[in-house]
Amino acid sequence: MIDTASDRDIPALAEMLFALNAHHATDLPGRFHTEGPQGDLQGFFADKMAEGARALVYRTEGVARAYLLWQVIDQPATALEHARKLALLDHIYVAPIWRHRGLARRLIARFEAESAALGCTSWVTRVHAFNEASAGMMQEAGASLAVQVFEKPIQDPS
Repeated sequence: MIDTASDRDIPALAEMLFALNAHHATDLPGRFHTEGPQGDLQGFFADKMAEGARALVYRTEGVARAYLLWQVIDQPATALEHARKLALLDHIYVAPIWRHRGLARRLIARFEAESAALGCTSWVTRVHAFNEASAGMMQEAGASLAVQVFEKPIQDPS
């Protein structure tokens, strides 16, 4: 069952975010870490939701097994691009034992329906280059590569 998250879901969301971030920290330890206290992760969700982000939670037996965090972005017209309203899929996580059961697909479908109802014409997300599973999931959901971002660490000259 998919619900819209509320403040009472924040501790469970924070636990899942810790697991998601630990995955990133394994592959990019220079950027991501797992030393932060649980309260900081809960604060992250509280702040995001206070700023208008929405979270969807997939539950079985009353327990959160997966979530999707997203928000609406209104982009005004610029000298180069038309104005548009899009949805930003900030992150998605499914507990390992619940993967390959369609939870992510159902969360994305609900996210698409809700964002379309709010007038969004497309959605975007960021996927780290190392995360082939996430890239595959986004492609299976119908998303295609739109922009590539390159990053190079700068060496201290001293």
